[in-house]
Amino acid sequence: MMLQYDELAADLTRIRRFLASGAAEQQTSDQRRFAYIACISALYSSFENFAERVAFRYSEMVLSNPANLTVEQMGSLRRRYVRNASALLGQSLGVGRYREMTEFDVARSLASCLDESASFELRLELVALHSSNLRWDPLAELFRWSVPDLQGRIRNSDAVERWMELSGNVTESTLMNSLENELEDLVERRNEVAHRAIPDEILSYEHLLAKTDYIEALSLGLVASLAGVLITFSIKNGDSIPLGAPTEYFQQKRVVVIPSLESSVSEGDAVLAPGEKSVRWGRVLEIRVDGERVTEAGAGVEAGLLLDFACRRGVDLHIWRAPNIDLVRPPVGIFGNRGPFDAA
Repeated sequence: MMLQYDELAADLTRIRRFLASGAAEQQTSDQRRFAYIACISALYSSFENFAERVAFRYSEMVLSNPANLTVEQMGSLRRRYVRNASALLGQSLGVGRYREMTEFDVARSLASCLDESASFELRLELVALHSSNLRWDPLAELFRWSVPDLQGRIRNSDAVERWMELSGNVTESTLMNSLENELEDLVERRNEVAHRAIPDEILSYEHLLAKTDYIEALSLGLVASLAGVLITFSIKNGDSIPLGAPTEYFQQKRVVVIPSLESSVSEGDAVLAPGEKSVRWGRVLEIRVDGERVTEAGAGVEAGLLLDFACRRGVDLHIWRAPNIDLVRPPVGIFGNRGPFDAA
C-alpha cells in the first residue's frame, strides 16, 4: 500500500510545482482558467487511481491469510464480488479501461472467490469497481466488506487531525462533514470540467493548493486506517512480541521509559503502538540503560527508548518480528506532527 501512496505523492508534488510556477507568473484569465481545469482533473484522477489500487492491494494483503476475516466479512466480500462480476460482464470488456479483461478473466476470478478450497485470484477491475465517482460514501464502500468503520478511522487519523489544525476553519465538531463536503466539491468540480463547458467560476491557486493538501491528508488517513487493521492482524497472528508499557514520556512522547522490558530490544527494531484511536509504528532510534546509550537492552531491565513517532499514553508497545515490507516504512506525514521531528 505504501508504494501506491508513493505514486500519489509524486503526482501531488507535480501538481504543487505546477501551481507554484503558475502563481509566480503574470497570467491571463484564460491561462488561469485552463490551469484550473488541468489541476482539478489531475487531482481527482490521481486520487481515484490511488484509491482503486489501494483497495486491490489491501484485499490481497488481507486475503493472504483468510483466517483474519470473520464469517460475516468473508460473506460480505463474496457478495460484493458477485455483484461486481455481474456488473462488469455488462461492460465492454477488451476495450478502453477494460482492454486487458475478458469474460473468462471475470469468471475465473469469481470462481476463485466462491471456491473456499481455492486460493483467491483477485482482479483489480473486480475489487475496485464502483458505479459512481469516489465521493465520501462510495470511497468507504470499496472497503466496507472488511472495515465498516473506515470513515471514523480516517476522521481520527493523525494526518487528518493535522489537516484540521492547519485549516483554520474546521473544528472537531465539523471535521466529519468537512471531509465529506471537500471530496464532494472536488468531484463536482471535476465533473464540471470533464462534461460541461469551460467554467466561469474557478478557484485561486491558493485554494487549489488547499485542495491538494486535503487530498494528501485524506489519502494518508486512508493508508493509516487500513495499515492499522493489517497491523492488528499481525499482532493477533503472533508476528510481534510484547515490549512493555511505558510509564514515563519525554520529548513530546518520542522518548519513553519502560520500567521492565518484556523482551530484548535493539536499535533499529520495528515497533508497533496499537491504540484505540489509531495505530502508530516506526523504529527504535536509540536505547539508554542507566543513562548510557546501548545498542541492545535485555528483558527485565529498565530502558529509555527514542522512537521516530509520538507514543500515545497507556499504549503497550510491541516489537514487530517480521515487518511487512508494504507497511514497515510509513510515508512522511502519515502521523501528522506526531511523526519524526524533521517531518513534523
